[in-house]
Amino acid sequence: MVDGRTFTENLGQAELWDTVEPLDRVLPEPEAEDFEWAREHPGEWQYFSDPRADKSSLTEQNIIGGYHAGEDGEVNTWLNPEYVPANGYAYYDAESPLELAIWRLKYGFGPVAQFLDAFRSAELIVVLPEDDPQGERGWPSKPGYEGEQVLGLYTSSGRMPPFGPPSNPWLWRRVSGLDIIERWAIQKGSVVVLNPAGEGNCYLELYGSALRRWWHDLQAAELPASSSDWRPEPDGT
Repeated sequence: MVDGRTFTENLGQAELWDTVEPLDRVLPEPEAEDFEWAREHPGEWQYFSDPRADKSSLTEQNIIGGYHAGEDGEVNTWLNPEYVPANGYAYYDAESPLELAIWRLKYGFGPVAQFLDAFRSAELIVVLPEDDPQGERGWPSKPGYEGEQVLGLYTSSGRMPPFGPPSNPWLWRRVSGLDIIERWAIQKGSVVVLNPAGEGNCYLELYGSALRRWWHDLQAAELPASSSDWRPEPDGT
């Protein structure tokens, strides 16, 4: 588990198919009884479902993950990349596919590629300045502490703060994630901050250099960015 700043730095260094060390655990740490189970049941799985899900109609999306019993009594943890938490469970309050992808990224449920696939397809909201409501000056970025240019974007209208320019829908402009990758992230020192007001658990900082690198690698990849076949082998690969 890491803090928010460390997560941002680790994310900036991550490769496309990496899973970044999460902000917090969603599955519990294995305890003594789990290791005893593993020693007695090598090769078997123990799954965990969302405690708020309807137990009479569970689907793959309700499965948080599981423990796999290794041959030597070790317990290997697997997190399900298709898991969709019940609202309010494990800090989850997503309102869009991208917000779900942000949650999965921040809590270790999928690689960067899964997030990037959702980001490039998403419709984002940029808030234009009151003195430039047509966006004639271009992207409304602000200078960061280290000379970078920071562009704030919102993932849904529900993330907009109820005060200041963001509260005025006349200043909202819709832009695609792909546009951000191809037009903003290409600029030196660019940074994207999703939901800069910090609403809910969907705040995320992205370095433009990382977005460029991931996008290049995704275009070159032979595998699709989204797959329901990401269940790992018992050794975690």
